[in-house]
Parts: sequence; C-alpha cells; structure tokens
Amino acid sequence: MKETIYLGMFLAVISAVAAGILGMTYVATYDRIAAEKQKEIAGASEVVLAGKNGKAIQVSPKGYAGNIDMLVGVDDAGIVTGVKIIKSNETPGLGLNADNPDFLNQFIGKTEKDKIEAKEDIQAITGATITTKAICSGVREALLKAKGSKAPPK
Repeated sequence: MKETIYLGMFLAVISAVAAGILGMTYVATYDRIAAEKQKEIAGASEVVLAGKNGKAIQVSPKGYAGNIDMLVGVDDAGIVTGVKIIKSNETPGLGLNADNPDFLNQFIGKTEKDKIEAKEDIQAITGATITTKAICSGVREALLKAKGSKAPPK
C-alpha cells in the first residue's frame, strides 16, 4: 500500500515539474512565435495580392481535419487575386494537396458572381472533397468580407 502511494506521489511530482517546464517554455516563446506568424502572414499577403491594390483577407473554414487557415487576396474590383494556405491539418497525400498551386490558381479571377463550388466551376481534389468544399467556402467568405458583407451562416 505504501509503495503505491509513494509511486503515485512520485508520478504527481514528475508531472507537475514537466507541466511547469512546458508552461515556462510557452511563455518564453509566445512573443517570438506570434512575430514569426505575423511575418508569414505579411509575406503571404504579398503573394495573394500579386502586387495589386486590394485586401488580403484571412479566413478559417472548417475542413476535414479542423480549420484551414488561409489568406485570400481580393482586389478593389472584387476579383480574387490569389489564395494561400497558412495552416492546415488535412490528410497527407489527400487534403494537404490543397496547397498545390494548380489547385489554388483555379480561384484567381473568381468574383462573388461565380458559384465557386467543388465539381461545378472548381476541380475538386481527388479524395478530398471536404477539403475542396472548405476552401471554396473560405474564398466565398473572403469575397463577402472584402465587399463589407457578413458571411452567410454555415
């Protein structure tokens, strides 16, 4: 009985020390991680706007394996100038193929008047229809935000 209590206490102390170290590491690196993320977004903004006047709009539609953080460039005329995936947890070999320029370039030139629907005016990623639909939804949401409208309920 005493051995069980001793082992339980030992495990609790080790867990508390590990949690404390993890917490200190998080606090120590938080600002740097936030600054790096801002630099990444700034660089992606330049890419999606392609040197045109407009807005780089951040959206996070729900994909197959969680939210897909992405930037959509929309010029002053309401035309998509580019799409960049910032963060995605989609399935490797399937949904992660959404970062392929051949797929993302399909959105360039789209406006709110286009359907922007998988298997309609957007070629879906084979085996990743949910991811494709999520990115289409994100582009539509960005076009609405650029125009100043609220996104429709999901």
